[in-house]
Amino acid sequence: MPEENMVDPPVTTLAIKRRVYTHEAFNETYLDEANTLTIKDRIKEECQCTGPRIGRIALSFLPIVKAVRKYKIKEYIIGDVLSGLTASFMHLPQAMGFGILAGLQPLHGMYTTFFPVLVYMIFGTSPYISFGTNAIMALLTQTVVDREADTFIASFSGANTTMPSDEEIMGVKERASMACCVLVGVILMTMGLLKMGIITTYLSTSFIGGFTASAAVHIFTSQLPKLLGLKVKAIAGAGKLVLTYIDIFSKIDQTVVAEVIISVVSIIILLLVKICINERFKDKLKMPVPIDLLICVAATIISHFAKFGDNFGVTIVGTIPSGFIPPGMPSFENAGSFASDAFVMAILSLAMSISLAKLLASKHGQPIDANQELFSYGACNLISGFFFSFPSASAPPRTMILTSLGARTTLNAVATLGFFLLVILVIGQLFVSLPLSVLAAMIIVSIKDLLLQYRNLPNIWKVNKYDFVIWVVTNVVGVFADLNYGIFAGVGISILLTVVRHQLSTGHLISLSSTEDVLLNDCIPGKNKQLEGIAIFKIPTDIYFATAERLKVQLFQNVVDPDKQLKMIAKEAAVDHKMDLDEIKVTAYVENGHASENGTQRDGMSASIRSNSLKFLVLDCSIVTYIDMAGIAALQQIIKGYKKIDVDIFMAGLPKNVVATMEAANFFDTYPKKYLFMGVFDVLSALNMNSCIGANKADSTTVI
Repeated sequence: MPEENMVDPPVTTLAIKRRVYTHEAFNETYLDEANTLTIKDRIKEECQCTGPRIGRIALSFLPIVKAVRKYKIKEYIIGDVLSGLTASFMHLPQAMGFGILAGLQPLHGMYTTFFPVLVYMIFGTSPYISFGTNAIMALLTQTVVDREADTFIASFSGANTTMPSDEEIMGVKERASMACCVLVGVILMTMGLLKMGIITTYLSTSFIGGFTASAAVHIFTSQLPKLLGLKVKAIAGAGKLVLTYIDIFSKIDQTVVAEVIISVVSIIILLLVKICINERFKDKLKMPVPIDLLICVAATIISHFAKFGDNFGVTIVGTIPSGFIPPGMPSFENAGSFASDAFVMAILSLAMSISLAKLLASKHGQPIDANQELFSYGACNLISGFFFSFPSASAPPRTMILTSLGARTTLNAVATLGFFLLVILVIGQLFVSLPLSVLAAMIIVSIKDLLLQYRNLPNIWKVNKYDFVIWVVTNVVGVFADLNYGIFAGVGISILLTVVRHQLSTGHLISLSSTEDVLLNDCIPGKNKQLEGIAIFKIPTDIYFATAERLKVQLFQNVVDPDKQLKMIAKEAAVDHKMDLDEIKVTAYVENGHASENGTQRDGMSASIRSNSLKFLVLDCSIVTYIDMAGIAALQQIIKGYKKIDVDIFMAGLPKNVVATMEAANFFDTYPKKYLFMGVFDVLSALNMNSCIGANKADSTTVI
């Protein structure tokens, strides 16, 4: 449509008619009766142990019952079988690769796939979450098991002591990974039962991004020796990444050419198929090409007949036991040494998994129970910990496959479990000749999206400088120190910057539009209504120890400093009455125009105070949600200071919890509670009506 023919939309006017409310009057009118229940009444109401209630609670922990009862075979079966089977094709190579990444054997990766998938099918609520092996969890497990293995080996140091065998060392690693897995499960299940899923809100997106990118760098570094065919010593502690690269470059002349060729060819094929076929034609393909599985099969066949291990010195997977190992008891003897690692794994497993679950639930309009999800993540780790597994979490690539192929219920896991049952019992031992460099190539390609997060840094800088700092600090410390230090640094800098943001937030004067009832943050010539004798100040943040003093300074700078005003008034009075300045300060000190101690009023001083243009100060507290003792003390100082120059202070928009805190601190012993209003317009209307502040007569109304 031509611009000249466009008609401006009609202007709609909003009129709201209601009483002018102080905080007290509002509570009297709209008191929430539900909040009058005592804690005892609430506990009694929540803890009624009736039969139906117990049944509902029990079934809420078993979502699979509802899934089976409401399963629509004709509608759901194709999507569930196809998605579950396709996901298993990716599960298999990742299970073997991540098992080795965790410092264990491929079989442990298979167990860490089978049992979590089984348990999540029973307790989980999202049909799209693929729980099992995860690169970051595997890397963190490697840190724990290698440290425990080093401690075990060190205990044999001595001239006449026989060093432990590889089987004994692997046994120590297995028991440590099992114990860590059980601890992660206990932590997550406890959080789920206590409904503590909210803890993930303290892990910002920038923190998760910086940490996962640093973890990707560590994963890449751990697989680089396998790509080159090098054997490097295991290094733990701060700076291990730098020391590992020094070790790699010192042995670069020992590179096995065959390993490099296999690695490069594998990476090229994986990237070409994943990017040029699977991603480019994902809307046209019924299922993505399972290139990970195909390249494993092809590499195994070629390696077997060409005898890569014997003829070219290529490291292969080796013997893979068939069948299930009987469940065992984890060793908690040294649990204290990795309890903090388990807690970090639990939080990261929760953060990575629940964020994916919520994202997909929102995308597909299929709600999930966040606390039940948390419980199910714990159950997956707790139960699988007794079956020689390491800590698990969801994996985005496998989750995206379930989403894109139309998984409808958690029963899609049946197809995955059937495939893996065959692998563990029969097929797994066929991959004996698979080169480790192929698994290393697959792991590196699987983390490409994590590594590509570095491309987001310029955009993060443009959007939010604080997020950029959190991302960079978390990442740099995680890369050059270690991942656990990166976590502490990221959480620490997040908390610090939150406080800094509050401290640097700027309060400002706001004004009323000259044409309508709109509060403006900026003074625009010709657009602002002059409010004679009234100033409105917007408090920009919560009032607590870190912001209280800055708030007071900003208020005095933007409105008027009572002490400076008193000095100016004293100087004027001294000039007018030819009185000594110190005498003025001592004897002519006036509060609200009251008589001095000798019963007479200093007319010069009172007149000067009354001539001051500011009479009322309105504090807009609509953003304030928290106040502490330091904040209350600051408010009392502000009120006392302005009282000296005859300025009344009104507060608008304080929430109930803040008022309750102020009451507990006896704040209203010196400040009239009737000066608390529900909003800025309530204050302005009360002042304009020239009524008794806080009277709120039944017929006192305002049109906004």
